[in-house]
Amino acid sequence: MANIHIKIKNLREESHLKQRQVADYLGISQQAYSYYELDKRELPSRHIVKLAQLYSVSADYLLGLEPEQVESYNLNATFIKGVKVKDVLISLRKLNQSNKQEAMKFLSYLHSTQ
Repeated sequence: MANIHIKIKNLREESHLKQRQVADYLGISQQAYSYYELDKRELPSRHIVKLAQLYSVSADYLLGLEPEQVESYNLNATFIKGVKVKDVLISLRKLNQSNKQEAMKFLSYLHSTQ
């Protein structure tokens, strides 16, 4: 379970949640949850399952068996201020094939200029 503490902290922050909120979801104290993020306590399997559900990722991803979040994304996560990931995907799906290809070229260009 190497680096699970980093993953759960990153996922929590990406979801704009406080440790207290996640702890309440798990039914534990904020301090107990904090120990998981600090890698001071091992995360029980029952909490791994609940966290995977909360963040819409696989338990395998949390455990490091999948290198990246492959098929599961939190569609309600904020993409940019005021825009959720699902809104971006909906907009992209509305494009015709040619415009989808142009959008991907533009995204590649933007990525290369960072």
